[in-house]
Amino acid sequence: MREKIPSNVIIKTAYDKTKQLLKPRYFDDIIDQVVLYIKEHPQHYEDLEIEAKLGKFEFKGDQVKVLEKINETFIIQDNIKTSNPNTKFVFNAGIAPRDFYIIWSALDKESKLNGANIECIKPQTYKDILYSTNKRLSSIYLDGNKIKEEIIRKENKKNINVRNGGYDFRITCSEEIETEIDEEKDKIESERDKFRVSYQLSYYRVDLTISKDTKNNNEFAYEIEIELNKLKTELVGKKKLDEAKIRTILDRFIQNVMNLYSVLLPEAIYFNSKHDEELSYPNHLSQEEIQSRYGNYFKNNLPKK
Repeated sequence: MREKIPSNVIIKTAYDKTKQLLKPRYFDDIIDQVVLYIKEHPQHYEDLEIEAKLGKFEFKGDQVKVLEKINETFIIQDNIKTSNPNTKFVFNAGIAPRDFYIIWSALDKESKLNGANIECIKPQTYKDILYSTNKRLSSIYLDGNKIKEEIIRKENKKNINVRNGGYDFRITCSEEIETEIDEEKDKIESERDKFRVSYQLSYYRVDLTISKDTKNNNEFAYEIEIELNKLKTELVGKKKLDEAKIRTILDRFIQNVMNLYSVLLPEAIYFNSKHDEELSYPNHLSQEEIQSRYGNYFKNNLPKK
């Protein structure tokens, strides 16, 4: 009898490739840290944000460089930092454009299957101004029309850094607070144009974002993050936390980070599919071929200044 795949797994057709990775010890360590954060901030559940970003850690200095050679997935402990400023680890959010488009195409294909439990949210574009005071002003557009403007800052941030052989990720817990701009104190650090398409599951939203730094270097970044945007339904207004349910949601949250990465593995079904050549993406496709297949979303959808 075929194993039943949980309904809120994102890429169900790759589940057999990832299920063996779904209960390592570091899962419980991450869940313990997130649950502790939730318990320590009971007055701020309305503002709670928990998200995971895909990316890669860079290790600098002999004392930490050795961590690059560890094949096991592990949490990077903050106390590995030393007084030597040249010894540190840095998280570079974002992935290669080719990988970004492969994950996007797999996710979009999955969302169209019956019973996928995935809602594709209409793409939006953003103009962001980021300040040195950790504030962000975002103007948000839909179909070229401005629909919203928001100013937020993130407080009480806690990062959980996970090294996964280059398929790394960072989970961040924080409070996202509405605020205002102080023209005298808030200095602009950078400005970004962004295109974003999102996919909503029961508790999670996957955001795929192409951004360009318009103030400093005009470089493009390709970012994917999973946000637990509906966990608040289990927290706000509850007299008592259902910790067992929250742990189950967090467990699936981490699984889905690995599940998205799984479509990049050489043996993934998307590279070997014979029955659906149009929607499978073999290794010989170049980045340009993949991009042209989906169009230049960023260039064609960004609103005019």
